[in-house]
Order: sequence, then C-alpha cells, then structure tokens
Amino acid sequence: MSSIALSSPAMAHQFLDYFPYGKADLSPKGYETAREVASYVQRYGPDSYRVVIAAHMDTAEEQAFSDELSARRAQSMATELVRLGLEPARIEMRPYGTRALAKPTDRDVREPLNRRVTVDVNF
Repeated sequence: MSSIALSSPAMAHQFLDYFPYGKADLSPKGYETAREVASYVQRYGPDSYRVVIAAHMDTAEEQAFSDELSARRAQSMATELVRLGLEPARIEMRPYGTRALAKPTDRDVREPLNRRVTVDVNF
C-alpha cells in the first residue's frame, strides 16, 4: 500500500468596498472591511499571505483624475491594513482608474458599482 501526500489547495478570498463620488477616505464600512481582511489574514495565514488592493473609478471624471483618485483609494485601504498589523511588503496596490468597470457605462456617468476597492487575500 502506498500513500500520496496531497498539498492543500491555495486559499484566497476577496473583500469589497464602495466609495462615495469623489471620496478617497474609508467609510465606516470600509474600516469594517479592513478589519475583516486583517482578521482573515490572522486566522488563516499570518506568515504566508499576499494582499492585492485594486481600486476603481466610474467614468464621471477625466482619466488622469480617475487614476489619481483610485490610487488614493487603494492607499487608504493599505494604510488601514498596515495600521491593523499587516506587513507593507505583503501589500500590492493596483489603481485601475476607469480601466476595469464592474458595470460598463458611457463616458461621464456616475456609477456607484464602479467606485470600488477589491482586496484579494492569497496564501
């Protein structure tokens, strides 16, 4: 009889938060999301995680402004995660601006579903 050791599948989870129009600061729900991320990391892999924060915008503003504001949104989440104990070197920020819409719209449209940050945790 022989046995084969199988490795467990990699675990991953995605968290999501939305922003009001024109804002980059975390809302109370955003702070709650950050606490959920930190808790998840501590529970499942405090020594072997990677966090990717992707920030998005709607099409209501010009591309340069959208890029800058999405970067500020990603930074807001990253700052809170570091404050909660996550290691900065394990956090990657990806500001997408309007390049990855959750709900496709025409130009110059305020769409709440597109003003979001996703936080992917991988182990």
